Amino acid sequence: MCGRGEGEQQGERESNRVEAKPIPGLEHLPYAEVWFHAIDDMRWAEASNAARDLGKTGLEAWTTSRTPEVAAFLQERGYDEVRRYVISELDVAAAAEPPEPAIEIVTIAERPDLVLPLYGLALQAFPDQPGRAETKIDASWFEWGLRAHPADSFFVALENGQVLGFGHLECDGDEWRNGFLAVEREARGRGVARALKHAQLRWAKASGVKKLTTANEVRLAGMRKLNARLGYVPVYDEIVLRGPLAG
Repeated sequence: MCGRGEGEQQGERESNRVEAKPIPGLEHLPYAEVWFHAIDDMRWAEASNAARDLGKTGLEAWTTSRTPEVAAFLQERGYDEVRRYVISELDVAAAAEPPEPAIEIVTIAERPDLVLPLYGLALQAFPDQPGRAETKIDASWFEWGLRAHPADSFFVALENGQVLGFGHLECDGDEWRNGFLAVEREARGRGVARALKHAQLRWAKASGVKKLTTANEVRLAGMRKLNARLGYVPVYDEIVLRGPLAG
């Protein structure tokens, strides 16, 4: 249906290969990012050597609650959990029809002139995420954060012509995910996120999307409650740990 979007690391989730790389938006930190679906001393050493080749002194290791032995292995070796994401799924056809938005919602396909205000909001919102205060966004966002996603499902909330928030859908083949959602600090708590989620759901229903998957950091209680009201069901957790390289 469409190409792979950035930001969900789907390829890493589905593969057992060990591949270390700089953390997107946090490349300046001394950690390399790696996914572990299984782990032993050999895999840990392989990831550590790859991180050293990048000039890093530690790993930011991703795993899931489906393989709890991975987190246990790393924690025994000095790793600490720094973030946790609840992965939830929505049966689009079974979800209630969303109401018409009380806030003006447009798409980037309709308003390509909004890209600069969106970039300004991205600069603010990415570091506002729990555990991501050190995130640095640069102009590469226009590729991975904007153009990599379908313009007709990239929604923007407006008030008097000013951007209040944005939220997009990401796709990989026939699989669709809720991508990054951002709301201006001064507009938070006013139903902007709800209006954007309703727009995404309305589009998904009209487009024949069967399932939407979303990831929410556990500290984002408001967003998790909103998703629950929309019908999203938690499936598993993604766990992020940081710690030293293998000796």
